Formats: sequence, C-alpha cells, structure tokens
Amino acid sequence: MGDLDYRPFPEEREDEFSAFMRYAFSPERGPYDPEADDDDREHLAEYRGLFDGEEAVAVCGHHDFTLRIRGRDRDAAGLSAVASPPEHRRQGHIERLLRESLTEYRGDDVRYSVLWPFEHAFYRRYGWATVNRYRWVKTPPEQLAFAADATDGGDETGEFRRLDADDHGRAADLLAATADRYDFTMARTAAWWREHTLRGWQTDPFVYGLERDGDLRALLSYTFTERDDGDGKAMVVSDAAVADPADWDRVFRFCRDHDSQVERVRLRLPADVSLLDRVDDPRAVTEEVRPGPMFRLVDVPAALRGLAPDPALDAAFTLAVDDPLVDWHDRPIRVTVADGEVDAERVDAAEAGESDTDDSDVTAGIGALSQLYAGYRDVDDLRAHAALDVGDGPGESLAADLAALFPPRRTFLREGF
Repeated sequence: MGDLDYRPFPEEREDEFSAFMRYAFSPERGPYDPEADDDDREHLAEYRGLFDGEEAVAVCGHHDFTLRIRGRDRDAAGLSAVASPPEHRRQGHIERLLRESLTEYRGDDVRYSVLWPFEHAFYRRYGWATVNRYRWVKTPPEQLAFAADATDGGDETGEFRRLDADDHGRAADLLAATADRYDFTMARTAAWWREHTLRGWQTDPFVYGLERDGDLRALLSYTFTERDDGDGKAMVVSDAAVADPADWDRVFRFCRDHDSQVERVRLRLPADVSLLDRVDDPRAVTEEVRPGPMFRLVDVPAALRGLAPDPALDAAFTLAVDDPLVDWHDRPIRVTVADGEVDAERVDAAEAGESDTDDSDVTAGIGALSQLYAGYRDVDDLRAHAALDVGDGPGESLAADLAALFPPRRTFLREGF
C-alpha cells in the first residue's frame, strides 16, 4: 500500500459511497443496488475519503452546523458516516481519517466537532466525549391521561396541525426558544428541515406542530411501528420540542389521543423531562436515560478565546492538554482571564522545551476538557474522578476560578446525522 491521500470523495462515485454506508450500518439489507435503492434526497454532508491511489480505504461525511454553545450560536462540524470496508480495517485508516478531518476543521477556523457514535468507547479513545443524555420513555397511552386534565382550556391551548416545508421559519423560531434552555440546540436550515425533519432514513415521519395565536409552540416527529416483542403497535416520537415547558402536557395529550391506534407510546425527551411522578401507575412506564452524542474541542486556545466570562473574574494559569489524536495540543497553553475576555496562547517552543507539562497548573485530557467546556460536567465532578488535575499550591482557589469560567449548562443535541 502506497502513501494515502485525504481528499473530497468524487460526486460521480456517490454509489460507491452509498455501498460503504450499506455495508457499515445496515448490512442486513444486503449489498447496495443503485437501481433498487435509489435515494432522491438532497445529501447535505460533504463526503471525504482516504485513498490509496483511486481506491477508497475509509470514508466520512462532514456537516456544517450552527449550535448554541455556552449561550452563543457557534459554527460546529458534524462528523458522520465514518466507515471502512472489511478488507481495509484495523490498519489505522480511521484514525488517520479522523486526524485529517480535525486538521481540515482547524484550517477552516471551526473550533468544535460533534458526532453520534456507533460505539462510545471507540471515539472516546480519540478525544470525543459524551455531551448530553436523553430520556427514552415507553408508556401505555392511557398513562398520559394526566395531560388531558392539565390542558382542558379549549381553543386557548392551541391546535395541532401537520407541518410542511413552508413551516421552516416558524419552526426555526421555536427551536431558537428551546436554545435558551438547552445548549447544543441546532439552528436548522431550510434544507435540513426539508430533508432531515420532514423525511426519514427509511420511513418518512409525521411532523405535527402546536399552533397558538399564529405562533408555533411545539412540534413532534413520529412514526408507527409494530413489534413482536410484546409491545405491539407503537407510536414512536423521535423528536419533540416546546417553546415553553408548560406545553409538554399538550404534546403528551396529543400522544394519548392515539390510544385507539397503538398499545405503546415511545418518546425521546430531554433528560430533565420525566413522567414518573405524574402518571397513575409509574410501574407501567419505563424510562431509560441514555448517552447521547459526543463532542470535542478542535483547537483549545481558539475555543477558550471564544468564551465570555463574568467581567469580575480574574485568573491566570497554564493548561496542559493530553490529546491522543493531534499534535497542536502538545505544548502547554497560557490562559489569562480578565475584563470579560480570555486570552489563550501556546507556550512557545523554546519555553516549552525547558519546562515539564507536569508543572502546568491544570492538566486534563481533551475529552474531559471538552465536557467541562460544554458545561456537561463540572470541575468538582471531573476532579473527583481524576479526569482534571489542579496543581498544588493555590489549587482550591484555581479550582474556584475554573468553576466560574466553566459553569454547568443544560445540554441537548436532538438531531441525528
């Protein structure tokens, strides 16, 4: 095998890319057939490949997202469709592909990367870390009867109707409202709304919205399934959002009103939304809190400079980052916080050569640091699990400064990609 080349995947070879996806993620459907499996959806990702000559040995997809991170809308790179054919696996190609992708993101001044992992442990070893949990609820529809009493308000509570492509603008306003409660909310483009919200991978969902006074106050996306595991017919709500938490009851009532059609309702909800204290029989309801997507800082100094701390916070420290994938975090980072701004620069090579990273005031792996930055885990949690080391001396004072620089945030990235 010669030198490998990382480059865009040619558009004229899209069927080859689809064959990669079929083998990697749904091999039970058999080999990809471009005539039988034609997909007329607009593909929103840009495809990349690692090539040995003209032969692709690994592939992936890049998405350009705008995510709410620490209260601000920021550019983020969504990494998806990472795959390698069986004859080229376990040769380091995926690691190389991930490194090349991060290098491309950094060159484009993108500071954040997100992905949905096929296996959390796999991506954890390369520095991505879980950034939110979600709650998966399974309930008989009659257990949602509590919502009927809470929403008996006639027309004042609004009405549900099916949404279409023309509703993108109002849906965007709704999601902007949810972003005020949950970081990592995505600003869905019109193309995303059309190709990913209104269309599904194999079955297009029903997408309904709650209208009140001309505004969209809630939306939910769902399909119907029938299983032979005892659950029977089910309404599966894969996405739901509300402008105001009080409107969750309208969503639950809408689901309850399908009791003549289904035996179960399954809902994917934010981790802080639970039904157990409201249903008549909590033993009839199953709730699982599951790990969600993973997040990684691409360029730590650049990401730190994007923070907007409390103007009263003054701090200075050196930060050593353990990054198993890229070399631009090899040197310690000098961080200064003052007047509501953060300055972060790599220690120059000569100075770094004279010092030991063990002398840094703060040491963290890139995954733990990414979780701290996102607000998913706090300083005390990371220190308790030996994922963040704050040096001796003014350690407790510095720990307090770090806690002020990285206060916890509620996070929920709902979109799959």
